[in-house]
Formats: sequence, C-alpha cells, structure tokens
Amino acid sequence: MRIIGRLLLWIWRAKWTIGGFAVLLAALVFGIKASTQNNARKEVEETTYRVERADIVRTETVVGTLTAKSQIDVKAKVGGILKELKVKEGDEVKKGMVIAIIDDIDLRKSFKMAQARYELSRAQYEKAKKGGTREQVSTLERNVKDAEVEVNLARENLNRIESLYKKGYSSDQEYEDAKGRLERAEASLEDAKTRLEYAKASAAPEDVKIAEAQLKSAKLELEIAQEDLQNAVIRSEVDGKVLSIQLEVGDTVVPAVQGREGNVIMIIGDTTGILVKAQIGEDLIGILKEGMPVSFELSFIKDRRVKGRITRISHFGEPNPNGVVMFDIEMMLSEDIGEPRFGSTASGDIVVGRVENALSLPVFAVTTKEGKTVVKKVISPKKTETVEVEIGISDGRKVEIKSGLSEGEKVVAEVTEEAEGPGGSGGGGRGGRRVRVMMR
Repeated sequence: MRIIGRLLLWIWRAKWTIGGFAVLLAALVFGIKASTQNNARKEVEETTYRVERADIVRTETVVGTLTAKSQIDVKAKVGGILKELKVKEGDEVKKGMVIAIIDDIDLRKSFKMAQARYELSRAQYEKAKKGGTREQVSTLERNVKDAEVEVNLARENLNRIESLYKKGYSSDQEYEDAKGRLERAEASLEDAKTRLEYAKASAAPEDVKIAEAQLKSAKLELEIAQEDLQNAVIRSEVDGKVLSIQLEVGDTVVPAVQGREGNVIMIIGDTTGILVKAQIGEDLIGILKEGMPVSFELSFIKDRRVKGRITRISHFGEPNPNGVVMFDIEMMLSEDIGEPRFGSTASGDIVVGRVENALSLPVFAVTTKEGKTVVKKVISPKKTETVEVEIGISDGRKVEIKSGLSEGEKVVAEVTEEAEGPGGSGGGGRGGRRVRVMMR
C-alpha cells in the first residue's frame, strides 16, 4: 500500500511536465507543417515568366452537323399503298428518274369514271348547241301534220254539232264536248310546232351555258384524275443521292395535299456540295466573315483534317432556350471526303487573328486590377512592381503584349493549379489545367 501511494504521488507531481511536453510536441509539428507550406507558397510566388517573342494565332471553333448542299423530302401527291421502291440508300439519281410507285388500281377506276362523265357532258353540250337530229326533226314534222288534221276534224265536228244544237237536235253536253275536243287539238298543234321549232334551231342561251359549264367541270375532273394516275409514279425532282429511305413496300402513303404534311418516302440530297451547318453567338458576328477558311475535324475521318470555307452567315438571329441570340452559319467543304456520313458532327477551326514575332506572356501571368490590365514585374530578386500593360490577341495559352513590357523582362504570378482531364478550360486555352491568378 505504501508503494502504491508513492506511485500516485509521483504521477500527480509529474502531470505538469507531461502536459508541457505534449504542448511542445504539438508546436513542433505545427511549425514544421507551416514551414513546409510557406516554402511551397514561396516557391509558387517566386515562379517567374520571361517576356518572349512568339507567333500567336487566335482560333475560334464552331461545331455543327454535316449536311448535303440541299435536301429534298420526297412526298407523294396521291395516297395509296407503296407498291415498289426503285432505289436504295446511297444510289445516285437523276432528275425525272422513277424512284417509287404507288398502287394505282383505285386511281385507274377514278380515271375511267371521269372519262365517261366527260364524254357524256360533251355529247350533251353538242346537242344543246346544234339542236335536234334529222330523224328528230322528221318525226316532229309528222307530229305537226297529225295535229293539224286533228284540229281540222275537231273543227268540222264542232260546226256540225253547233248546227244541230241551234235546231234543238243536239244536247248541251254534246256541244261542250265538241268545243273541248277542238281546244285540245289546237293545244296539241301548238306544242308540236314549238317542239319542231326547238329541234330546228339551237337550244336557248341559258341551256347552252349550263351544258357548257357541265362540260368544263367534267373536263377538269378528267384532268385531275389523269394527273393523279400519273402521280402514282414518283420521279426524282433533282439530281442527287438517296440519303435515307423512310417507308417500306406495303406501307400506306399519306399524300401531301389539302394542308396535310404527308409522310416522307425518302430523302434525296444534292451531294455536289457538302455543308456544315451550325450556330454562332452574337460575340462572333463581328469576327467571322463569309469566305474565311475553315479546317474541319470530322467524326468519321481520323487521319486528317478537311479544308473548307464559310459560305453564309445569317443576317437574322433568334434566341435559343437559354435566351442567347444565335445566328445560323453554313460552311462548305472544299475537299473530297469519300462517302459522307450526313448528320455526323463536324468541328471547324477558324483563324480570326495572327501576329508573328510578338512579345508574349502566358495568359495566367496577366490579370486585371481596378479595371486595368496589369502584371507583376520583377524589379530585383526581392522586389516586384505592378505595371499596366496593353494586350492584343491570345491563342488561349499565350497573350500578345503590345506595350508596358520589353523583351526579356520578367513577371511573377501566384497561381493555383488544379489538374483537369483533356479539354479543360484552363487559361482560355485547350490544355488540361485551370489557372487562378492571384495578385498581392
């Protein structure tokens, strides 16, 4: 028990010594770490960059889609079942060449019916215009003569009955019947004469006009039926290449008529020229110009770049879903690329500025301070001075120094580097790091 008590007393007396040792050890570790950090920071701060001469080329990249010079959606003007396809994807076609056929059974029936209606209307018009035939006139002349004989007989009968009636040998009824017979005979004679006159002369003007209008209507229906029958055979409207087949044999073809869109049978493109269609923002409208050369990287060509040029920049911009106003741009390839893959991605580099043997610095050595473009110029090994500079173009890695520094002078920049994968946005270039410039 006496030994245990002495041990506890010793621990109590030594506690301040142990605590001091722990504090001392922590301070030592912190000091080492701080020293390491300061040395690393000092090493970054003392990184200098010399003003050197270099060729600087500013390039803008526009990404778009490969398309034919012009593309036509082939649609039918008549509906029906797609009976036959005369071409396949990749085939070259000429203007007027038969490329598809629609089943025309119903169309032929409609054509024959329209043809019959036209023939009937034409006959009716000719009849109305010329009057009756010779046989009709002859028959009507006999009818007139017969009617005249009937009138004479009826008149003689009336005279006989009337004489008897006055002597009291005939009744009132017999007298009235005789009068009625004469009246009917005279009416029949007038009708027969009218028919004869009508047959000998042309029809009334209004009847001729009606017959003529019916003939014109029948002729129009016939022309439409004939055109529909011809449209069942679909021909190419341009020279080009079949880019895509949209329907198969046996599919129902919906015609593009009467406000309907209709369905696309195939797409034909004019491949005499190959375009890259893209959009650019307002920031490039004053920089890019029609005629500028373009160097393309195509997704399906891995071993080389393809030359081209800007052929069109739209004068009218429209906002995209993000509210940024975009302008359509077209660039044409000027080299053969073999079998094109329309719809694929094409990336075009356009040189918009170039200076040779210019004073330059890395872009991250230049920053802004209080609205001025400045660098930290090295005055002596232990002294720097912030000076204003005028800059020119940049290629994303180097920037042109137009004034404020001389060749060989040094600047220093405090930077923090963060590793990134390929295609990072470091310093405005295409390299793989992001640089944050810090001014003291």
